[in-house]
Amino acid sequence: MNIGLELALTGMGTVFSFLILLIFVTSFMSRLLLWFDQSRFAAKKTDQQTINSLSEQPKVSSPKQEMPSELLIAVVTAAIHQHCSRTRD
Repeated sequence: MNIGLELALTGMGTVFSFLILLIFVTSFMSRLLLWFDQSRFAAKKTDQQTINSLSEQPKVSSPKQEMPSELLIAVVTAAIHQHCSRTRD
């Protein structure tokens, strides 16, 4: 039992250490990418401001959707009925 407990604690410690290391490495990589590519992110902010200004324009109302035809309703109803009759058997 003592060996099992030691093995469990060693495994959990290893996983915990790896996850902490993963967090630090991911944070470092994120900061590194931001440092190398600041101009790209500055351009994105300008693009976002342009998008925001364009979105303030009045919206055009969408055309009304047409109701499905009677033929389409009949076909869908028949397909559902056929499916239900097959699954009951």
